Amino acid sequence: MDIENYIQTCKEAATIGGQILKEHFKHIQKKDIEEKGRKDFVTYVDKKSEERIRNFILSIYPDHAFLGEEDGVIGNRESDFLWIVDPLDGTKNYINGFDIFAVSVALQYKNDIIAGSIYIPMLDKLYWAGKGQGAYLNGTKIKVSNKEKELAIVATGFPFRRIEEIDKYLKAFRETMIRFSAVRRPGAAAVDLAYTAEGVFDGFFEMKLSIWDIAAGFILVKEAGGIFTNFEGKEILDGNVIAGGEKIYKELKDIIQQTLV
Repeated sequence: MDIENYIQTCKEAATIGGQILKEHFKHIQKKDIEEKGRKDFVTYVDKKSEERIRNFILSIYPDHAFLGEEDGVIGNRESDFLWIVDPLDGTKNYINGFDIFAVSVALQYKNDIIAGSIYIPMLDKLYWAGKGQGAYLNGTKIKVSNKEKELAIVATGFPFRRIEEIDKYLKAFRETMIRFSAVRRPGAAAVDLAYTAEGVFDGFFEMKLSIWDIAAGFILVKEAGGIFTNFEGKEILDGNVIAGGEKIYKELKDIIQQTLV
């Protein structure tokens, strides 16, 4: 299996999408924003980024399948290879001129994520990882942190699409605030996971995410020496995420087991 070329394609695809985001940043007008669901928005930039990424990937691997947040599955649905893409993670941030957003590109072979890249364009931070290859930021190898909980910063995301879950979530949030040094909420799960892989954040949890939000982050955290599971402790991408180095992961799992499971 040609992991090196798959990694390179992830990196180039994420960069292509990121260039689109840079070009249009702070040029979004109200008329450009569509509401595709409750508190869930999309712009022409999301769509243009996805189209450019899809065209690039399928020009190299025409026999593969492609899953994008905006247009669903395109390509060879019978393929064992599925490219999973979020062309703009953090659309609300983007719309409001908050420059924390990212492009996420991952490759799944059968049920295994084997390569991924996350690009934070306004910071020019390009993360990538491949199965058995380690995790990198702009060419430098990265690893998860190993801090004690009293010094740890944990990232999370609010369940804005699942307001009915807010009371349970707030119990977890409260316990997280008590147990760790600080809690951060940048508003883009791909960024949270990239920072967790880098050791900027010591852990991360969030609920009800989509696979395109977390596929690249999954392999980044794993290849950076971290743990990534769902709330039951299983290494599957069902949208409920606990991630981090071993110490903080165990603390977060304990909180989640008490409050959200």
